Order: sequence, then C-alpha cells, then structure tokens
Amino acid sequence: MGSLTVNTTDLELRRARAELAGFSGSIDGKRPDAWAQYGYPTAVTFSQLLTAYERTGPGQGAVHRILDKCWQCPPRIKQPAADEETAWEQKVAKLLRGVNAWQKLRDWDRRNLVGRYSALIYRVADGKPLDQPLERASRLVDLVPLYEDQIRVTAWHSDQTDPDRFGTPAMWQYRARRPVGEDTQGKPDQWADVHPSRVQVLAEGSVGDFFDGVPLLKAGFNHLIDLEKISGGSGESFLKNSARALTINFDAAASPQVITTNPDGSPSGKTVREVLTEQVDNLNRNIDSALVTQGATAGTLQTQIADPTKAFEVAANLFAASVRIPFTLLFGQQTGRLASDEDQADMVARCESRQETELTPALEQFVRRMQAAGLIDAGEFEIEWPPLDAPSDDAKYTQLGKLTAAMKQAFDAGLAQPLFDANELRGVAGFEERADDGMPDPMADPAPDPNDPGNDPQA
Repeated sequence: MGSLTVNTTDLELRRARAELAGFSGSIDGKRPDAWAQYGYPTAVTFSQLLTAYERTGPGQGAVHRILDKCWQCPPRIKQPAADEETAWEQKVAKLLRGVNAWQKLRDWDRRNLVGRYSALIYRVADGKPLDQPLERASRLVDLVPLYEDQIRVTAWHSDQTDPDRFGTPAMWQYRARRPVGEDTQGKPDQWADVHPSRVQVLAEGSVGDFFDGVPLLKAGFNHLIDLEKISGGSGESFLKNSARALTINFDAAASPQVITTNPDGSPSGKTVREVLTEQVDNLNRNIDSALVTQGATAGTLQTQIADPTKAFEVAANLFAASVRIPFTLLFGQQTGRLASDEDQADMVARCESRQETELTPALEQFVRRMQAAGLIDAGEFEIEWPPLDAPSDDAKYTQLGKLTAAMKQAFDAGLAQPLFDANELRGVAGFEERADDGMPDPMADPAPDPNDPGNDPQA
C-alpha cells in the first residue's frame, strides 16, 4: 500500500507539472513540452513576427496578398449622395496628395498586419511640440507610419471619474528607426514624447484595446518554422551530396608514406591525414585537381534525398488556412492551373469585409480628426471603395458579345423592341454614354426609300 501511495502521488505530481507546462506551450495534453521539442517558441514576439515577414516568402506573401488586394485602388472620400466630384472632395484630395497620404496610409496598414498594432503620427504646422495637444493647425506636414516596437505608452489616464478618457493613453513615446547599416554601438535609442491627439492606432481585429490586436502571421507561425525546416533541410541535403565528401579506405597491408618536403628540401613533418585533407580540399575547390593515394580506395558519402513536395504542401496548406488565403492564391501552382473562381471570389469577399470592418472606420476617424484640426472642412462624408471584383477588359468584351448575341436571337424571334440600347452596351464595355444612343426608334415611321418611284418629289 505504501508503494502504491507513493506512485499515485508521483503520478499526480507529474500531471500537475504537465498541466502547468501545457498552459504555457503545447496544446497537446499528453506531451506538454512538444512545442519545445519541435522548435516552436512558447510566446511569439514582435521581433519574430517582423523576421517572419522580412525573411520568409510565405510570410511576406501573405501580408502583401491581403494588403495589395485591399488597397488595389484607393477609396474615395466623398460627400453623401454626390455622384460628381464636389469642391469639398477636391480640397480633400489636394490635401492628401500634398503629403502622399494614400501611400503612407497603406504603409500604416502594412505595419499593422505584421504586429498587433501600428501607429500613425500626424505632423502638422501648429507651432507646438509633439508632446502638446493638437488643436488647430494651418497645414498637414506629414504622416509617419510606425511599427509596434517604435511606439509605446508611458502614461495612462487613471481618473475613474472621467469615463471618456479613463484607461486610455495619456502620453506616447516614439522611436525613429535608424538607417540600415548605421553603427549603433553604444548609441542609445532616441525617444520623443507624443501627445495622444497626434497619434492614431490601427489594431487588426481589436475593438477598443489596441493591445488585443491579432497579428496576421501569429496563428501560422509554427507552420512557417516547418516550412523553413523542410526547405532548408532539403537544400542542405542537396549541398552535402554535391560537396563530394570523400572517404579513404586503406588496405590492411598498406603502408602510406608522407614524402612532402618544404621548399628548402627538409621534411614537412605532416601526417598522412593532414596531407589527404589538403588534397581533398584542393579537389573540392578546383576542377583540375587530383587525389593521390597509396594502397587506398577513395569514395564519396552520398545520402538519399527525400522529395520534400508532400511535406511542404502539408505545412503550406496549414499556413494558408491560418491566414485565410487559398493555397492556390498564396503559393500558386506549378501545373499551369490558375486559382479557381471560388478561390478568387473567397479572397475578394474577405478583403471587402476587411475594408468595411477595419479600414473604413480607421479612415473615418482620420478624416474626423483632420476636420477637428481645421485641415479638412467640416461636413458629412463617406468612404467609398472601388469594387474589387471589377471585370477585366477581356471579360467586359466577352460579356458585350454575349449581350449582342442575345439581342440578335431576340430580333430573329420577332421581338421588335431591342433588349438593350447602345448606351447600356457601352456601359458594359466601360465606355461613357452618348447623347444619341444610335438605336432606331421602333415606333417611328420608317425612312422613305429613295428608289421607290412613289417617293419621287417630282412625281
């Protein structure tokens, strides 16, 4: 009984330790330390996410597939129910062009996709330092997009009697990125205080709390590690097989002698192993080198290279699922088959939803804050995105051919009224309307035939 009690207690202790380890790592209840064995980090930091974006093809491809599709064309900031461009809209467009705003807003979103959040600093001409509140300004000078690690909160509003500001940042600090290659040894980071009225934060999938932003690459980070192992290990096996790693097998009766001498004629004192190592090194470095042996046979170490395709596709499909991008769109196909219409439609639907739920609210907040600073005239406005599934020119002309063929079939069947007028057909092809649509009026009297003697005005 005593032994049983000890074993039971030991089992419970192991289970408790396993549960504690599983809380911080693997989701495998039986092997709580599986992530450590697989080489997966327990916590994914921003530095790792940035490296995954900058140094892996799938990571960068996932970010830019979504980014490029969502920002395929910049949106239109317009007054409600205004079809034509108004003077208000022209002034807004001029303000944005002056600071190359669309490119910087797009870069702001790119940085948001990499980390939990990104920030945008308004640089305006108001005669105040960055740590002072932004009230009214005469000119928008610049927009500065920042990564998550370039900005931090240094003070919070803690007054619980102020429900509008309680729990919100009272001051930010901004760190400028140094140029690549600059010697930073012994040089401290330079941080500058920035008032919250000059900072706008974009956090993917977060409602209210920007620290709850969901990085795009986090869910599939483990699969990016798998892809690196598969591709890197496969490349390493090719390298080792092509490096001509030689093996030297001496006969039992062989008695190799070193006859290498120094330039002055004295013995070099090198061993057989050292001489053979030099010969093998020369053989791998030069194409006209020879290997001399005494009573030995030279061979090469070769390993069977496994085909990494299947393992790569498994990890790639898991990563594609994590970023919600169809595999055929993210990685393409080597067989010449393009992504299906369903995959294309799914990608369009996802990006249109993101435009409405993530980007439109951020742009609306940006415009309202520019209005509060007097940089954009007050007034109601709306954000209008161009359709992401707009047909190409070839698709438009194909559709036009189908419509005209349907018109001919209807005419041959005896339908006097045309199915479509010329302006409707021009609209399908993407051309502007004309005042005269060029279609005959079926109710009008037919034009007189000049060859009919009855229509001769001299008769």
